[in-house]
Amino acid sequence: MLLILTDKFDEHANLIIKKIKQSNIMFFRLNLDVDSLKYTTVTFDGDKWTIKTLNGVFNSTDVKCVWARRAFVELTLEEQNEQNNDFKIWKNEWNKTLLGLYLNLSDAKWLNPLRKSYKAENKYLQMQLAKKIGFQMPHTIVSNHNEYLKEFCFKYNSNVILKLMSQEFYKTEEGFKGLYVNKINCEDLNDFKEYSENPIVLQEYIDKLYEVRYTVVGEEHLVCKIDSQKSKIANIDWRRYDIANTPHSIIEPPKEIRNMVNFLMKELQIEYGALDFIVSKDNQWYFLEINSMGQWLWIEELSGLDISGAIIKWIKKNLQEERCF
Repeated sequence: MLLILTDKFDEHANLIIKKIKQSNIMFFRLNLDVDSLKYTTVTFDGDKWTIKTLNGVFNSTDVKCVWARRAFVELTLEEQNEQNNDFKIWKNEWNKTLLGLYLNLSDAKWLNPLRKSYKAENKYLQMQLAKKIGFQMPHTIVSNHNEYLKEFCFKYNSNVILKLMSQEFYKTEEGFKGLYVNKINCEDLNDFKEYSENPIVLQEYIDKLYEVRYTVVGEEHLVCKIDSQKSKIANIDWRRYDIANTPHSIIEPPKEIRNMVNFLMKELQIEYGALDFIVSKDNQWYFLEINSMGQWLWIEELSGLDISGAIIKWIKKNLQEERCF
């Protein structure tokens, strides 16, 4: 049986489940949002786990493969800002319990194994590995030392961007907003104090021809060109989404990029990854990052890349194996 870890809002899971039903694959969807968990019971007898939800019941001994879209309790933006002590205890105990379940399922085949997935998410590790492998990358500094940051900024004539390693949404008077990549100049660092500031990431700004979302599922490489430079809103960071003015299309990556991507996936020991690249005006590919739980549905819808089909193939292949490691 396939166990799908997700939440009730996940359209990615909805599409995969629609295709799974056509293939007669046995599955169980475990939603980890707050509302769903209110109607979920879990029992562990020291050996076997039994989980019961409004969708049915399953035992841990039945699980052969796990697709981990969401691994722990999912909070809405409103729930994140309205936590009392009772709710914190409830959430923390659920997460500890889920971790126990996952350890029990360590012999199952995971897309991706949680320990390896969270390790792969570390952007500093990614930079080290990418450099080792031979990817081109924008010159980068991570520091909370204002002198070093200003030196970096001057070195690149204020042609730099500011990035945050933590991608979260923050409550403002206008609602919840994310902090995306922004171009800055040296004067913007004048307010950065000598002490007590958090580390920030400054990166050389690369003039782009276009951007790339590069999805890997097992041995399949599904590569999408994002024409972000055709948009005045998304030209610095496509996550500001200006879909109508940002064409998405299928491309074939250079052979050397494909080989390096394979090597990176092997180094990280994961089978699913969503990589971001910049392609410069002189057609050089610059690696930015890899997300081991990255979104893909909008890429499939806009480009026609069959990412969901690749995931179904992975599931079928690993359920057919006599033993999943």
